[in-house]
Amino acid sequence: MKKVITILCICAMFLMSGCSGSNSSSQGPAKTELELVSTLDQAILALNSGKCDAVALDGTTAQNYVDQSNGMFAMSGVNFDLTIYGEYEGNVAAAKKGETSLMKAVNACIQTAISTPSGMVPSDYTDSYYTYWTAKAKIQSGTDDESAQAIIGDTDVSPTVAIDDTYNYLLDTTDLVKPELDLSNAEGVLANVLNKGVLVIATSPDYPAAEWIDDQGVIWGSEMMMAKYVADCLGVKLQIETMDFSAVLTAVDTGKVDLAFSGFGWKADRAEAFELSVGYSGDDDITFHTLIVPADKADQYKSLEDFVGKHILAQAGSLQQMYVEDQIVALDPQ
Repeated sequence: MKKVITILCICAMFLMSGCSGSNSSSQGPAKTELELVSTLDQAILALNSGKCDAVALDGTTAQNYVDQSNGMFAMSGVNFDLTIYGEYEGNVAAAKKGETSLMKAVNACIQTAISTPSGMVPSDYTDSYYTYWTAKAKIQSGTDDESAQAIIGDTDVSPTVAIDDTYNYLLDTTDLVKPELDLSNAEGVLANVLNKGVLVIATSPDYPAAEWIDDQGVIWGSEMMMAKYVADCLGVKLQIETMDFSAVLTAVDTGKVDLAFSGFGWKADRAEAFELSVGYSGDDDITFHTLIVPADKADQYKSLEDFVGKHILAQAGSLQQMYVEDQIVALDPQ
């Protein structure tokens, strides 16, 4: 099941929001304009219409948009420096601050998922459950690459059960190894989850292959498989609430949902405000983060300095917002 990203040339409501072209000033060197949007599709519409110069994205999503742009967009070839933020450990799940009982259980599930060989791949691979889920999700979403295809092989990645509100189509955990969880002293949100028999998670489904919605409104993704695995390990049903990325953590903080899986990378402010899980990654290589630009202007960018003074879009609250602020906006002339 592939998500087709349609790049439209007209989007009147969004274009009225004020996404204008490159910054310019008659009073000295132009300063970088960072504009934050709710969804990545809004940013892509702006780039397509020439209303901004670049969009900051993670590498997988950037390549996905470029591949489906019919030659209109290109990777800039300029990547953000991730080493200044410490060791990369993959994405993290988030719970409300103080919900250590819930996060302890979630961490046990994640650690099992990222350390147990999947048993579903050719013998020359030693991929974990989550590596396999990520490869599967890449192929389903159309963001598959050679490494994903090698892991999956000739396996059919279409759902094996009917698509319904139980999310069983995402993942069958019947024969999967599960952690031994001591839930006898569950507290707080975890106790509530066990009592009601449902784990409610929030996600912003605009980040294939981690999470996305297809044209029929069905949700997919490697992180959604992880969420299904966690729910099954807890012995409860899964309920997925979809919303804008900027609303996901608010939903956790206000108790609207129990947990968030939404492509979150570790950030200091997130760690201070929420309980973050251990990191999980389905790729062997460190994910890179970059900017995409109009294809006919790609040769203008050789370094991050070349983006100073440009109009750049990023999703509000994302890692890319932080990267642009720290590594491009910080270079603005004073």
